[in-house]
Amino acid sequence: MRRFISALILVFALLASASAADSASKIIDRHKKATGGDAVKKIKNTTITGSLKTNDGATGHFTMQTFQPDRLRTDIEIGEAKFSECYNGKSAWRMDKTGLRTLLGNEVKRLRLEAALAAGRLRELSRSRVFPQTVTKATVDGREAMAIDFAKDEAKVKLFFDAKTNLIIKQERETSAGTEEIFYSEYRAVDGVQEPFAIRIKNGATEFTVTVDKVEHNRLTDETAFRYPQRENEKPLPNVETLIKAVVANQEKIGEIREQYTFRQTETQNKLDDKGRIKESEVRVSEVTPVAGVFVERLISVNGKPLSAKDQEDEDRKVEKAVERALKNKEKRLNEKRDGRNRVNDDDPYEDRSVTILSILKLSEVTSMRREMFQGHEVIAFDFEPKKGAKPKSRIETIVTKLAGTMWVDEEAQQIVRVEARLTDRFKIGGGLFASVSPSTAVALEQAKVNDEVWMPSYAEANFAARIMLFAKFNRSVTTRYSDYKKYSIDNRYELTKPKTEKPAEKTSSNQ
Repeated sequence: MRRFISALILVFALLASASAADSASKIIDRHKKATGGDAVKKIKNTTITGSLKTNDGATGHFTMQTFQPDRLRTDIEIGEAKFSECYNGKSAWRMDKTGLRTLLGNEVKRLRLEAALAAGRLRELSRSRVFPQTVTKATVDGREAMAIDFAKDEAKVKLFFDAKTNLIIKQERETSAGTEEIFYSEYRAVDGVQEPFAIRIKNGATEFTVTVDKVEHNRLTDETAFRYPQRENEKPLPNVETLIKAVVANQEKIGEIREQYTFRQTETQNKLDDKGRIKESEVRVSEVTPVAGVFVERLISVNGKPLSAKDQEDEDRKVEKAVERALKNKEKRLNEKRDGRNRVNDDDPYEDRSVTILSILKLSEVTSMRREMFQGHEVIAFDFEPKKGAKPKSRIETIVTKLAGTMWVDEEAQQIVRVEARLTDRFKIGGGLFASVSPSTAVALEQAKVNDEVWMPSYAEANFAARIMLFAKFNRSVTTRYSDYKKYSIDNRYELTKPKTEKPAEKTSSNQ
């Protein structure tokens, strides 16, 4: 009897979960129809302008611009005070009383999600990796509503849909200043699309009302409106080509120097469900040793527990085979490197298949160079996008030619301290028959100075989704931290228990 009741509870739980998923889909479908149906598909960009009034009587101007698929810019002027916030597909920036800066971490994730929702108008959600999650009933200004939590890259935004009109009447998100609420009302048809002509924004004690004067669709504009603003009287920036050339040279040196160091790699891998929620998590710690140009990983613990004696023995056998293979191919690799030939072989399972900072630098165009503060130090930041006419020589380079994002450079050291990048287009393998990697897949990489001597990778983060063989979905979130760098070299022998250390441990810590 007890088993029967447990099974019945499980069935009801599954049915409730399915019902919630169906409800989100139905609510969104009703909303699309209510806003204008097919007319919305013709909208590529939107500009909303109006006047605003604060709760203490001050007046000003309001502008919001969206551009598909995920560009969003909001500008507010009240007297001499100005506030601007923007996501441009590569980076996010904000200008307020504290100054102009590029956003990082949770702030950029929240704005990226908001931009995808606003510019995409809830269409192509799966393409943007935006996941409708919890559905709840709510009341907004005395009106019944259905609220849906939308999630992307750990960020969440809640939208409230009027139960009668199916139009959005409220948006809610968490910011560094607290919960922000945006209320929409007085909808009117513009080009067959329902648009709000009254907007009320509330964040803590701050509240103001926007009276919309004009809504324009598909106005002649380009993406320069979303770029990072140029500031007046700023210290001169270095020559772009000279800086990039120096950074590329230093990245090549890092690649060579890194082959002289062992290090510890801590990888946290989260498997996500079809709504972006973590369903399984695993932490793997490995010792990594360079062997003849190949980084050989030796797993030592999983989820905080050391491997069993048998598992460690099996792992060591795998490592020995990898070492033998690396040493066997050493001469071939040296010859290819000497001849300047491409070393990347997509069919070699021991080749490095990761996207590197060097590969991004060589295959990208630079825009919006500026000075910023990053972790207490002044740096040069710039956005990048795929270089026109670039000819990739491998599968990894093909992926790089579809990346856009932002880099931060230590000007004095001429070293990259951080890179954020995301796919701008779907990447297909075998024409999509074998695999199709979703756009908006994103990576972040950081480097730090080790022992005040050399620059080394310190942190990496990747969020990606793919469809394998047309059917299986693959959603992952992976973070990797690199530490305990030790100088070490190997020519013909590799000892698992007694590596030949040439220098004391040199530690680096992640900047996260």
